[in-house]
Order: sequence, then structure tokens, then C-alpha cells
Amino acid sequence: MFNSIFSAILYCFVGLAMGFINKAVLMQWPYSNSLLMLQMAASVVIVYTLGCLGLIEIRPFEWSSARSLSGVVFFYNANVAFALAAVEALSIPVYHVLKRLTPVMVLCAKFLIGDGSPPLEVCLSVLAVVSGCFLAGAGDLSFDARGYLWAIVSCMLQTAYLILVERSGSQKGFTTNDLLVYNGVMSFPVLAVLTLITGEAQTSIPRLIELSSGPDSLGFAILFVVSLAVGVLLNYSLFFCTISNSALTTTIIGTLRSVLGTTIGFFVLGGVKATPLIVAGSSVNTVGGVWYTYAKYKTKNAQQAERVEQAKAHTSPRMPQEKV
Repeated sequence: MFNSIFSAILYCFVGLAMGFINKAVLMQWPYSNSLLMLQMAASVVIVYTLGCLGLIEIRPFEWSSARSLSGVVFFYNANVAFALAAVEALSIPVYHVLKRLTPVMVLCAKFLIGDGSPPLEVCLSVLAVVSGCFLAGAGDLSFDARGYLWAIVSCMLQTAYLILVERSGSQKGFTTNDLLVYNGVMSFPVLAVLTLITGEAQTSIPRLIELSSGPDSLGFAILFVVSLAVGVLLNYSLFFCTISNSALTTTIIGTLRSVLGTTIGFFVLGGVKATPLIVAGSSVNTVGGVWYTYAKYKTKNAQQAERVEQAKAHTSPRMPQEKV
């Protein structure tokens, strides 16, 4: 129970901070693939260092395990790559509004794989979330079609990724540390090749050197190191929350977190012009997200109560029948 609550709170606040930190870095150093590659490298270094010091336990790297986690790694990297591209192109409030589509997609995916149809209240809250996205998009004066596309694709990839993580933890016995190591080790070479193909390697390094020797070099260096460290913590908290709870719970936590992100994002890191449509869309989207969370909470409690009653019915002693 403690792990479930702690992991949810940790993921909520780390994820909130990460969105703003990544945005701040990418505004000065717009190389999302390179940033992700360095965050993966930092994950491996930190986890193996803690393992060597005996502070955590990690299993030896095995190729058979790597093959079974290849889907998780692929969808993770694709999700984060598209998410970083969306953060770079969009304002923070609009980004959070669009990312609230993830729980909707998780719900649809679970229905398609046989988890049953959702209650009416959940469907109505989903409609509110989607309607809010359309309203916000219509009122976004800095509309960037590519940014919107990247954010929606990121939601789709995150859906597949979270469901795979949930199953990897529950069915295959991987711990949070295992997932962190395998994700980092398998992601780094792929991202390194990607930075070479896209040309980021040729331009990102000179720009990094320029920023490191500029008038605000200390401030950027601190921000950059914090970005790498919090990136590792975000990956850890995401795996931890998904394994301790479920894919759906993780997306619901993300929805609640994005309420704060949307509000703060109107005022920091460039903000966004608050047109009537974008304010209305963000409000409808936020209400829908909170309503969705409440509806899922009620549904989950009702299902748990039903299971308890069924268990009691099966275990309760039967009254002996009278002999005639």
C-alpha cells in the first residue's frame, strides 16, 4: 500500500518538474534526441554506480531478457522522442491539454484487448477531455500542426508502452531497477545512431560548448545537469508507479499532474496568449480529466468491493441441511 501511494506521489511531482525543466533546456539547446540520449546514459551510469556500491540490487544483463523487453524499449524511446519534439514546438499548457488524451487511449486499448466496456460516466468524462482538446486547439493563436501531431503520436506510443511495462512487471518479474537498466543500455546505441542520421551530433556539440562558455554558463550547466538527473528519476518513478499500481493509474496521475502544469504554464517559460477558446478548452479538458479520474476511482472501488463479496461467498461455511 505504501509503495502504491509513494510511487504515485513521486511520479506526479517529478513529472511536473520534468516538463518545465526540459522546456527550459530545449529553449536554449533545441536538440531533443541528444538530450534523451544523454538522459539514457545518465540512467545506466547512476544505476550501475548504486549497484556497485551495494545500495540497490540489479540482475546481470542477459540478452534473453533484453529480447523480451525490446517492445518496452522501442515504445519508450519513440514516446519520449515525440514528447520532447512536442514540448519544443508547443506551449506548456497546450502540451498538457493534449497529453490528457493518454488515459483515453489506454482505456480504448484495454477495451480492445478484452478488459470490457467502460461505464457511461467514464465515457462522458472522456468526451469532455477530447472536446477540451479541440477547443484549445481552435483558440491556440500559435497553432503548430507538427507540434500537435507529435503530441498525439506520443500519447499513442505511451499507451502501448505503459501496457507493456505493466505486463513486464506483473508477468515477467522485472523490478523497477531492471527496467531502468535495460531501457538505458538498449536505448543508448539507437539514440546515438539517430543523432548522427538527423545531423544533431554535428550541431549540438558546438552549441553545447558555446552555451558552456557564455555569460550564463553556470546557470545553463546547473540546469543541464538537473535535467539529466531528473530525467533518470522520472524514468524510475514511471516504472515504479506502473509496476506498483497499473498503466491506467499511472495515466490518471499524469492527468492530475497536468492540471498543475497547465495552470503554471500560462505564466512561465514564454506562457501562452489566453484567448477565450484556449481558456475554455483548457477548463473543459481539466474538468474532464478530474471527472475521469473520479469515475475510474469509483469504478475500481466498486470492482474491489464486488471481488471481496465474491470471495466471502465462496469461503463462508455452508449451513448443514436437516435430515428428514
